[in-house]
Amino acid sequence: MSRPVILLALAGETAAYVDALQRAGFDPVDPELLEVTGRNADLGVIDCELDPATVKYLYDVLHVDPAIPTLLLLGEDSHLGPGIGAVGDEVALKPLLPDALVYRLQALLIRSGRSLPSESGTWADDDGLSSAAIAGEGRVISVFAPKGGVGKTTISINMAVALRLQTRAEVLLFDADVGVGNVTSALDVPPRLGLADLADSHPSEWTDTAFDHAVSIHAESGLRVLTWGTSPGQSIPTELLLAALRWARGHHSYVIVDLHPGYDERTMAMLAVANEIFLVVTPEVGSIRNSSQFLELAREIGLAGIVRVIVNRANHGIRTDDLAASLDMPIAATVMSNGPKAVVAANQGRPIITMFPREKISDDLHRVARLVSQPDDATETEPARRGWWARLRPNTSNV
Repeated sequence: MSRPVILLALAGETAAYVDALQRAGFDPVDPELLEVTGRNADLGVIDCELDPATVKYLYDVLHVDPAIPTLLLLGEDSHLGPGIGAVGDEVALKPLLPDALVYRLQALLIRSGRSLPSESGTWADDDGLSSAAIAGEGRVISVFAPKGGVGKTTISINMAVALRLQTRAEVLLFDADVGVGNVTSALDVPPRLGLADLADSHPSEWTDTAFDHAVSIHAESGLRVLTWGTSPGQSIPTELLLAALRWARGHHSYVIVDLHPGYDERTMAMLAVANEIFLVVTPEVGSIRNSSQFLELAREIGLAGIVRVIVNRANHGIRTDDLAASLDMPIAATVMSNGPKAVVAANQGRPIITMFPREKISDDLHRVARLVSQPDDATETEPARRGWWARLRPNTSNV
């Protein structure tokens, strides 16, 4: 089949975006060419900083029944005009890097019921995804918490190891906790050069070989770990993180990304390109408040549909069904607390699930991994009645 056609209506220079889309197997065309050729678009991209009349015209063209899923790009001073935005569309904030645009369109294509294109321009069916040469074929799960100290890194490490044990596939644990890099302090892997050591190099040096050299192997499980490196305070550009993720997706079946608990450009970029976001929450007021803020933001920028809520230390504090009601989100999985065992495992640099395999916490962590490896078997807790903490859901202006 032919490459999926992307109607690409951008304000400013488009060459880098066209190149990235073509390398990913898409066929980007400008609106005038689309009208001349008479071809139908598979997806649309409209920059809402274009002239409002142009935006409305293009949007209406793409939304004649049946509507074509559209990614709407918003700048600081732009907004969705009257009649712009519908079910099936998504919103992204500018600036959006070329690779980030590719990943957002790939996700939009999948959610519209289509398969991903390969770089040769053919279509990959579900059975061929593991072997097809697809740009971004690996499944990316970003593990995020807007508040520190909730066990995000523990969840990331054990979920990654569990995925490796459950599937025997190539799994990469990507330490993207900007400026900190806690993964290697809790998981014993051989020290290697890492992302921080590539930060000062030219992008032409961000090669497959360079990223391979930054990978450590967890001997017990065979999990691959892309380390932060030896300079935790080193500033790392967003472009390097996205280049590393593009490499990771192309060489692994699953990529688990341990993110920084904040809203800087790098973290937001990694959230935007994820297939799924696992939001780690603990049943306490502070964590619920911050998570509510994030969910409001996720709804605004079109990411809410890929968020799954994971409740850590679920046996202490606010009841799970009340927490779900407060967040207005179902709970995808719960992990019971076992602080002493978690501390012992971290101090020895071992995953909880392999050091204490018969503990309830290990069963729970395997269940979190099965949300990815066996998604059809996932069960969820529906939102229930609202407790007094439901009043803590603030406006996104406070984020």
